[in-house]
This record gives sequence, structure tokens and C-alpha cells, in this order.
Amino acid sequence: MRRLLAGSVVVSALALAGTAQAEGECGWTSAGWNAPNGAVVFDRGPGPIRDVLDAIGEYRTHSMLSHGPGGTVSHATMQTPTQASWPGVCTKPITPTDLQYGYPGLEQVNQGGIYMYMYGNSSASSQWTGWQQGDPSHAAIIADSLWYNHPFVSDISRHDPGQYIDRPVRNSYRVNYSLFQYRDLQTAHEIPGNADNNGMVCSTFLAYAHNYAGRGLVTPHTYSHEQIANAANSLYTGVYNQCKQSLGWFTNALLTVACPFYNVCGNAGNQVANCMSANRCDTSDARHWKAVRDDGNTTATSISPDRIGGWGVHPMNNTIWGPDYSHQLQWNSGGNVYGCWQ
Repeated sequence: MRRLLAGSVVVSALALAGTAQAEGECGWTSAGWNAPNGAVVFDRGPGPIRDVLDAIGEYRTHSMLSHGPGGTVSHATMQTPTQASWPGVCTKPITPTDLQYGYPGLEQVNQGGIYMYMYGNSSASSQWTGWQQGDPSHAAIIADSLWYNHPFVSDISRHDPGQYIDRPVRNSYRVNYSLFQYRDLQTAHEIPGNADNNGMVCSTFLAYAHNYAGRGLVTPHTYSHEQIANAANSLYTGVYNQCKQSLGWFTNALLTVACPFYNVCGNAGNQVANCMSANRCDTSDARHWKAVRDDGNTTATSISPDRIGGWGVHPMNNTIWGPDYSHQLQWNSGGNVYGCWQ
């Protein structure tokens, strides 16, 4: 039996599926959510990932595996990358390793942690939430397989040394959040499998959990060149605009004063677009992502939150969750739980 998270009291706003701000990593919830064991909880939050998914005609931006009402939650996410130090920040505004190997990546947190993840920052809070369970017995097998059988390590929270966060491992390593998964998930959803950066995103993790529990392979979807070209443009523009408005990752508008001869926000947009398009997170040279955008033969193959839930063009029977309809997520079980999501 695994140690209970956050001691005995028994996270997104990744704006790239919602990146949360510093004040929202740890806190309390006075009630737990109603999502049953094995249900997938979806939300829609602001940020660059939403820009990408909107550009390809999809809606949900994040997906999480519930271990029961008021219980723990497994998901893959990413904190706000740190800003590079001066003077390198002028040309590469984001610390490349933070961008390529997103932290915390795959993790399991309690209700206090996931509440702060979803609602801890008003500018990046979830704007829509729902859950799907499908067949209750099959859903429970997925959640229980990950909870009872999967190897993990425990990390001390970076924001509260009294809190621990469990992190499932793959190939003996912690699983990073990798933006390149949106371009090519490789074999992240297979057993055995792997991917660049030992990475997953929220939805490729759900596909992996589905397969790990013996519920079958979740097939990926290939997006057309026109779709990924639109997505690349939207990603660049979204990051650029957030930077100009001093939102999300880019909170220091004074960079335009510190770097008067550089287009810092343009460099930031290029760096993120390079990372997602070509796994080149260490450069702001726009030629990398534009080469992908302008080559009519390029496509993307991945698994999105909408595909996990069987929405839009995606088949309902690709996962055990897909045939279900979306239930309203409510916070009405017993609570008063403190926790952290990183």
C-alpha cells in the first residue's frame, strides 16, 4: 500500500495546458471532487496549448486520472519555465532545459494539490471542467493498476518541504513533460515504449495508463499539414502576445528595456515553437519551426485530450472513457485537505 500523499491528511493551470503562477502551488481545499475512481477529468484553460488545440479545431486542454471522489489524482503537467539569466535572456528568454524537460511531469497529488493546480491562479484557472468514466469496472482497473502496481519515487515539494509528491517512473526515470509529444508521441502510448526526453503530456499519459492496465492500445491521430501549420502560427502568436502582456511565463516587461536591440517576445515565441515543432528548445532561430510549417509534407501524430474523450472527429470506442458523456465536475465530497502540485 502506497504512502498517503501530503502526510496523514489523507495540481492548470498549465497554461501550456495551463501554466500556473507561483502563488498557486500549495494550498487547501474545503471539499474534494466527485469524479469516480478511474474517471478522466478534463478541463479547458488559457495559454499556449489552448492556442494550439483551438487552431486544430479541438476543445479540451488538459486531462487527469481520478483515483476516486476526494482521492488522489494522476496527471502530467508542467510548471512555469524559468526565465534565462541576463544577458542570454535577450536571445533565448526561457531556460532551455526547463522547456525541454518540463517539471514536474508525471505526478500523483491529493485534492489540495489538484485544486490549487486548477484554480490557484485566477488568470490561469480552468474555464470548463467535466469527467467521463465509461465502464466503471474497466475504469477502476486503470486507476488501480497505476496506483498499486506502477513503480514510483517520491519527491519533496519545491514549495513546501513538508509535502511529498509521488512520481510514477518509466524506464527507471521520472517522466518529464515534453512539448514535442504534440508533434510526435513516438511510442509513449505503447508497452514497452519510449519517447524523446522520456516525455509525456497529459493525454499521452492517459493513453499509456489505458494500455498499462491491459485495456488496449489507444490509437493516435494524424493531423494534416494545414492543421499543424495553423497550430505553429497560433503557438508563436500566443506566446508572443503573452510575453508582450507580461502574462504566463513572461512576467518581466522590463526585458524590453534591458534588451533594447532584441525582440525578446519574438525570441520567446520562436523558442517555444521550435521546441514543440522540432524538439529544439535551445534556440530562438525561427528557421526550425518555420521549416516544419512551410514543408507541405509535414504532419503531426499524437493523442489529444479530445481523442481520449472521444470528442469531435475522434472515435468514441478508442478508449473505455469515450462512450460516456461529460459529467459536471463538482467539489462536494469531504475535504479540508492541504497539498501541493509541485
